[in-house]
Amino acid sequence: MIVTFAVAFSLCGYITANFVNIMWLDGLIYLPLVCHGIDRIVNHKTGTQLFIWLTICILSNYYIGYMVGIFSIIYAISSVIMATHGGFSLKQFVKPFVLTEVCAILTSSVVLLPSALGMLQTAKTAPKSISSLTYASRPQFGPEIFSGIGIGSQTYTNRLLHSPAIFSSIAISLLVCAYFVQPSISRRHKLGTGFSLIILILSMLIGPINLAWHMFSEPSGSPFRYSFLLSFVMVTMAYESWINHPNLIPNRAKLLIMALVISLLVAGFLFIRWGSSSPLNSYLALQPNSFPILIVNIGLVLVFSGFLFLSNQRLYQLAVGILVLAEMGTNFIYTLRSEPFGNQQTYQDTVTQESKKLSPYTNPQPTLYRINVMSSQLAPAFQENYLGYNDAMLFNFNGIQEYSSTLNESTRETLKMFGLFSKNQRRISNAGITAIANMLLGVKYTISKPSLPKLNQTYIGMGFPVSNQFMTAKLRQGYIFSNLETILQSINRSSTPYLIKAPIVQQKRSQTSGADHFRYSFKINPKVSGPLYLDTSDKTFDYSTITINGTHLSTISNTLHKRYLVKLGSVKKGVPLIVSGSTQDRGLAKRVHFQSLNTAQLKQLAAKLATESFQPTMRQNQIHGTITRTNSNQNWLYTAIPYDAGWSIKVNNRQVSYRKVLRNFIAIPLKTTTSKISMVYHVPGLMSGVLISLFGLISYFSHVILTVILPKQKWRHLGQATN
Repeated sequence: MIVTFAVAFSLCGYITANFVNIMWLDGLIYLPLVCHGIDRIVNHKTGTQLFIWLTICILSNYYIGYMVGIFSIIYAISSVIMATHGGFSLKQFVKPFVLTEVCAILTSSVVLLPSALGMLQTAKTAPKSISSLTYASRPQFGPEIFSGIGIGSQTYTNRLLHSPAIFSSIAISLLVCAYFVQPSISRRHKLGTGFSLIILILSMLIGPINLAWHMFSEPSGSPFRYSFLLSFVMVTMAYESWINHPNLIPNRAKLLIMALVISLLVAGFLFIRWGSSSPLNSYLALQPNSFPILIVNIGLVLVFSGFLFLSNQRLYQLAVGILVLAEMGTNFIYTLRSEPFGNQQTYQDTVTQESKKLSPYTNPQPTLYRINVMSSQLAPAFQENYLGYNDAMLFNFNGIQEYSSTLNESTRETLKMFGLFSKNQRRISNAGITAIANMLLGVKYTISKPSLPKLNQTYIGMGFPVSNQFMTAKLRQGYIFSNLETILQSINRSSTPYLIKAPIVQQKRSQTSGADHFRYSFKINPKVSGPLYLDTSDKTFDYSTITINGTHLSTISNTLHKRYLVKLGSVKKGVPLIVSGSTQDRGLAKRVHFQSLNTAQLKQLAAKLATESFQPTMRQNQIHGTITRTNSNQNWLYTAIPYDAGWSIKVNNRQVSYRKVLRNFIAIPLKTTTSKISMVYHVPGLMSGVLISLFGLISYFSHVILTVILPKQKWRHLGQATN
């Protein structure tokens, strides 16, 4: 039966909800081993297994390891409550447990310290106001959690928004209920396991506590990433209930348990059914709610109750094992079938073609530059919308887009001020990029169609000499056109603006489907030939409804109304065009802005900067290059490299201090006409983490030597002397 319970844990609801996130699954492997290490300390054995497995768990994935570390404290308290043997000593348990935990954390510092320092540079997504904190303090789930007792509660539709995934077989749920009414299980055991169960449920239910489990950062999707801990507690309780013969509990208790589980399944089903009928509850509308699945679950309750509560004979055990295996496999397949899998052959062929096409532009390269891939060629291989955020990593080139939980927030905010689109704190897109941004970011090539990369006319390199005026340029959130103009004017002062306002000569507003839905049409008269861009502060403006002279403009999905520059196309001076879009704002005309880029003037500036540009080489963690300035007022080198404390920079073999410019790019001081630049990157906190890890490792093994090995040798010598 141990195999049966092991399968129930290994295919629990957490797995079906998160099996695509392979990095989160290591914790399930190490959790039982960590708990076994704690059990050994309770039994007055060494904590070596706890030290080894907790350290490995954190090193494998510090995020899930952090959660397992918190749970290890809960499990230890639970174990202390349950400890009943006469030789148990709280003092003898606490000292080695705390020492082992601390040493494991210290030994993991080689990962923990650099990760912590990196995470401090990301977006702070904890509640920022009283109102948001109040919202977070509300119960995080409702009776819909009870539908998760049975199969079919996890599908692709609710993968990001769901109650805690607690499914571990209906048999497990029945045995957990039976656990608390079995007279052969001591009261202390019930209190201990009940403590763990209640703490985990309350942690998930109460927002601020749930936030603490996620490193005080609100998770973006999959809100209960430690629900496997609850499944583990339930499975261990069920196993203890099983070995204490649930068939021996009173018949009345058996009927009440069976009725309770059925009632919970029905309550979860009805809550979702009634709640999702309301147009306001979009969350419940995502939750699976199949009546046939409910009937199957009720049938399983009846069948399992019969096998579990009637007899404990080997034949019944075999039947329960087969049923649990079938149930867990069916639940996983049910979830798997809802996944919109891509086409493997199309993906493989496209990767091969793209790798061959991009091979001349991938790393390592003679010079450092970026490539802007406007549309991923891998999209046809997927059923869902594929935006290619991390294609740069896949094909090994330096890109712009990125999807990362460790995305530097200052860099993301700066790119947003350049006009780029960012859906949330973990993503930056190339939507909204302009020829100005290409110049500032060192974008040499653009790929917009399944063809070879096209050289950008405003590419000048990865930086250029600038004056103090550039160093003091201030960027403001929500003023994209103003930011770009300020940057260009700080590089080269001009009486003629680089971005020229395209006036609205005529506007028309019509009401559409509802009282608060409007369709606006603007007649624009460009003052200069070149790209025309739109920016609006209207948070209800629907970018997907934009049309140009009646032709729909292809834009990215922006249901969250994040602000970015929209290129409306290339226009000619004096040739009017009609731009239309939908909104819920009556005053859109005051919040929408159109400006044309003076391409000729920008090309002149780019040509001038190209004569003194910084075009370095990059190899591994080092960047080297030479810069020659043409003006003694150019005291700084602007680089299109994000600011990071890990850089060590030398100019003409002398260490220098670098500064932030344009909010989060590196500026290097220049004192001579020609300067040799050397940049070396070291991960912040890595060496300190290595030293702390060594200290933790040495400390623990010193403890083992002093408390285990030497005493054993002493007793051995005493025994020999006695003989």
